[in-house]
Amino acid sequence: MLVSGIDHINILTHDLEATAAFYERVLGLTRSENLGVAAGFRGAWMRDGSGAAIVHLVWKDPASERYDGYMPGQSTNGVHHVAFRCRGFEAAREKLDAMELLYRVNDVANGSIRQIFLVDPNAVNVELNFAND
Repeated sequence: MLVSGIDHINILTHDLEATAAFYERVLGLTRSENLGVAAGFRGAWMRDGSGAAIVHLVWKDPASERYDGYMPGQSTNGVHHVAFRCRGFEAAREKLDAMELLYRVNDVANGSIRQIFLVDPNAVNVELNFAND
């Protein structure tokens, strides 16, 4: 077996609309329905510019036992953050400033990468990596 990259991340949420809006507004991802809708699950695929589904959002139905023991917004224990490869560092900062979102910038010492760190509505740490940008 050879692993070549991450296919997608899954985020469990109490507020599907606010979470989808965050990834649409902040990262420019496009929302589409997921296949689970036909099976009665609410959720969405968030797709990148090429149409690839990279973030899977799942609504945590309070009336269902599915995902018992998981609570959006609480510590994710060993999973600290999700990182995205990005372009357009200055445009991203301007966008986040205009949206009045809190974030932190890290310019790596050797200058090969710039990073922006922020948090989504479910307390998921999001890292935006801008290589040579």
